[in-house]
Amino acid sequence: MRPLVDLVLVAAFLVLFLLTVRVEPRRWLAGVLLAGALWAATTAAGASPLVLPWVGATVLGLLFVGNGVRMVRPASRNQANAVALVLGLAMLAATVLAVVLLQASPGTNTSRGAVLGLVVLLLPGYPGLVLLSYALYCLAYLRRRARPEPAAIIALGSGLVNGTVPTLLANRLDATGKAWRDERALGHDPLVVPSGGQGDDEPMAEGVAMTAYLVAHGMPREALAIEDRSTTTEENLLLSREILRARGIDDTGHLRVVTSSYHVGRAALLTRRLDLDADVTGAPTAWYFLPSAFLREYLAALTLHPRINLAGLGVWIAGTAFFFAYAVPRG
Repeated sequence: MRPLVDLVLVAAFLVLFLLTVRVEPRRWLAGVLLAGALWAATTAAGASPLVLPWVGATVLGLLFVGNGVRMVRPASRNQANAVALVLGLAMLAATVLAVVLLQASPGTNTSRGAVLGLVVLLLPGYPGLVLLSYALYCLAYLRRRARPEPAAIIALGSGLVNGTVPTLLANRLDATGKAWRDERALGHDPLVVPSGGQGDDEPMAEGVAMTAYLVAHGMPREALAIEDRSTTTEENLLLSREILRARGIDDTGHLRVVTSSYHVGRAALLTRRLDLDADVTGAPTAWYFLPSAFLREYLAALTLHPRINLAGLGVWIAGTAFFFAYAVPRG
């Protein structure tokens, strides 16, 4: 009976996911529904309901540790990396301790050791599940095809290195150039907005360097409109919209936003939050850069929905406390 119930849940979650992405694909809810379907599928296959929280907590712990070990390099020793290292080690230690306690209490789920193991596992399990839901949302969104005929293409900037365009940013600009050429081949002529301001350690605005790169790679200067004041992704989008409005383009059709693959999910969430009708597409990113970059994106995405995430965490902690209070053996 239980596997049948789980399979019904899988189907329900998948139907809700399809309905959600059909109406609005730029919602984290899509990833939550996929995580729910995956959770139900693992239990339907006979796995413990604790497997998914355990995997999520382990992956998140490893990401934090990987980011924190940068402290071994003197130039990277800062408070943020120290916190990441401690937090990652704590999550991994809690997960290992939980598994040890559960394995030490075979054949029963009501012994003190088993109950304590479940509680210890559930605490890091929530952020692990949230990470999983965000990753699934990003993967689902990345698989979408961008709509043709955008009114404009916005290329999001990233840092310059010694005043030059590094590989990460070059990949974004190459993807922007390809999107523009593809539209030109179809008879369309979208305006391209290279967007990025000047950092304290940069000799020029990123938008200026990006424009020079695109012109050097065959894009005519008249097809470009520079945005050179932004310092965050949100400012990239807002200030680019100002430029488009000044040119009468803002309400003439949807937009295409080009960034790195790891950045697509949060950028899409931001376009929805700012009420921009936009498709976000991703440029290739070196594999060794992805773990730490994706972790930063995940943490930044959490701040876009602080109340929802705090409420979810509160419910999870309350549920864990309730379980511990009523499941632990008395006497």
